[in-house]
Amino acid sequence: MQGEVFLSDNRGTRVPPAGSPNPADTPAGQLLQADQGEAKSATVVAGAKYAFTATRNASFHFGLAAVATAANVGWACGLYDTIIIVIPAGNTTLHYSAGTNNGNGYLRRLAE
Repeated sequence: MQGEVFLSDNRGTRVPPAGSPNPADTPAGQLLQADQGEAKSATVVAGAKYAFTATRNASFHFGLAAVATAANVGWACGLYDTIIIVIPAGNTTLHYSAGTNNGNGYLRRLAE
């Protein structure tokens, strides 16, 4: 299709626009909570796609290593935004932190 515009994830796979992710396997998802500068982590499935939506107070930073330095931040999500995260094979931990205190968001595994 000539002139087609599409988004791709960090592996080059086509993904829907951030505001309209695929249906989730578990609609409620996993609640992620963090305060500013607090280093936290969540267990994820290697090779799976996730949608994350920041729902209260903060933007979030994600990485496959601790996100204390900018070099380790692989994804960022602004407040009330939704992003798609593809976990590379061999990784089962997603590290995150929030930009301000009392940050909340939902991490949902997407249906394949």
